[in-house]
Amino acid sequence: MTTCRGVIFNGDGTYAVRDFPFPEPLPGGAVVKVEAVGLCASDVSQFHGHPHVPGEVSPVVPGHEIVGRVHALAPDADLGVTVGQRVGIDLLVLSSPNRGGMSLYGYTIPPDFEHGLWGGYGEYMGILAGSHLVPLADDIPAAELTLIEPLSSIINWSQLVNLSPRDKLVIQGPGHMGLIAAAYASSMIGVKQIVVTGTDRDGLRLDTAIKVGAHTTINVDQVDDLAGEVRSLTRGGPSVVMDLSALATKPVHDAVEMAAFGGRILLGGLKDEKPVEIISDHLVTNSLTMIGGAGGTPATFAEAAKVLNSGAFPTAELLGETYRLEQIDVAMEMLQRKVPGRDAVRVVLVHDQT
Repeated sequence: MTTCRGVIFNGDGTYAVRDFPFPEPLPGGAVVKVEAVGLCASDVSQFHGHPHVPGEVSPVVPGHEIVGRVHALAPDADLGVTVGQRVGIDLLVLSSPNRGGMSLYGYTIPPDFEHGLWGGYGEYMGILAGSHLVPLADDIPAAELTLIEPLSSIINWSQLVNLSPRDKLVIQGPGHMGLIAAAYASSMIGVKQIVVTGTDRDGLRLDTAIKVGAHTTINVDQVDDLAGEVRSLTRGGPSVVMDLSALATKPVHDAVEMAAFGGRILLGGLKDEKPVEIISDHLVTNSLTMIGGAGGTPATFAEAAKVLNSGAFPTAELLGETYRLEQIDVAMEMLQRKVPGRDAVRVVLVHDQT
């Protein structure tokens, strides 16, 4: 094999499937045969050329929720894995002698660097020396295991707000991050009250929220006073609010208005650089803490692998729809919610494993 395929985002709302030279390991690095990659809402921003991570480049081979098998290792590789092993790939490389500085797979490595395959939308991808790879179970479908990267973020964010069983939690936005948060809060922490909010178009996702552990859902389009509704439902307001909604700015305002005295607010949903209006006095008078969450850490990535490998997490319910590389057009339309009459809790690209 001399070439393999990958998707490249041009950064102007267009993309292409093209052939790349088959990658060889760089010194200290590896090559992974990608089994599956989760498509993230942030990929839509990349697709349109709206950068949101430090050092992001266009064009680029995207994809950062990656599961694959180690295809080759450099003779001097010290990555803690073996050829043939299934692994999850942490998108963050703090430092690598291959490039220098920080790198993020699927975001910051341009297609003109070496072979160009540095994201999960490729059938194979290169692994830099200094990368963090974790072993994953062979008896769980690869598509389900692509939850590892977003789950790592949810674990980190839960730790940032000290989420505990006694908390009352509101999750704004039933995208795949919101649903993973509900599942983690329920199955791994045992939070006593979990409320997930969404809109008229989120029927499938709100139903899924209940299936994975939420106690109640609220359609914000059907209530006049969301903060009042939540405060009544939670008898005084939630102790923790996670805004995981994409693009919409009103949920940040609502989070401040609904949180209980002394509450903690986690902001994890990107707004495409749009300004947000809040009444800052209410942060002061209600002694609220507001924290931004950029993603996971190496420790929470390893913890996410442990959670998934245990088989105790509802991965099947959170899988959504899978597509092959030949179906990338439909996958991208589903990711952007542009297919009339259809929705998915998540979209995953599964590469040919022959």
